[in-house]
Formats: sequence, structure tokens, C-alpha cells
Amino acid sequence: MTFEGELTATSCDVTVDGQGADATVTLPTLGINQLEAAGKTAGRTNFLMELANCEGTLKTVAAYFEAGASVDPVTGRLKNATGTDNAKNVSLQLRDASSTSYAVIKAGSASQATDTTYIAYDTTDGSATLPYAVEYYAEDATTAGKVNSSVVYSLMYK
Repeated sequence: MTFEGELTATSCDVTVDGQGADATVTLPTLGINQLEAAGKTAGRTNFLMELANCEGTLKTVAAYFEAGASVDPVTGRLKNATGTDNAKNVSLQLRDASSTSYAVIKAGSASQATDTTYIAYDTTDGSATLPYAVEYYAEDATTAGKVNSSVVYSLMYK
């Protein structure tokens, strides 16, 4: 069995919607009637990952949303936190806002390496903007309550 990968000296500094690398993206407050059945989505919210000081030999970059405890390993959606105040039957779905179709991103999936849009960074100042979106996703009829989740990301280059 062979495993292959690559490490690069290419790197960038990240801010998300002007908040720093570890940011909070706030989705709108919606009625549960907008998410009354499995597969319904609502509240799509765009966010920008602003990159600065990118340097190295690889000139295109995209975010890779990692697997983790808050990620459903089958769907790649972000699981809502559990608790008495939290909504039920809802998850969060990530989307690639640089594609015209807003392609779904499956967090934790290796398919991100080929399916996500890579953005070329400006080689004169090392900047780039990576547009993404997040939305509510009904796993079934939802109940009222808070929705919160998180995901770890890395930058991938090619």
C-alpha cells in the first residue's frame, strides 16, 4: 500500500468577514415553517475568507473544511449542538459561493480537493478572496431553538 501527499512552503494569513481566522458567521433567524421537511434549505448566508501575505510556489488556494466531532461523516453537513435550547432536525450545509451553482461542500470529504474552486492569489500583494456560504438544512421537520456548530478548516494549494 502506498500513501502520497505533499507539504508546501506556500502559506497565507486568513481573516473571515474581517474577524480574524476563527470567526463567527451569523445566519438569519427564520421560522420553522421554512424548514418543515427533510431536504429543505433556507437562510443562505455568504461569508468571505480574506487571504493576505500569500507566498510560495503554488499560486491557487481554497479552503478545506475538516472532518471532526461536529461534522456528519456521511453527509458532510455540520451537526447542530445538542441541548435543551437547541433546535432539532437541523444541520448546517456549506456551499462554494465562487461556483455559479453554489456547489455543496461535504466537510471532511477528500472530494473537496477536486470539487472546490481554487482561487488564484494576487502575486504582487499576496491577497485573495475565497467566497463561501452556509445555510440551514432540514434533516426532518425542524423544531424551534438555537442552531450552532463549528468546523475547522485548512488552506489547500495547487
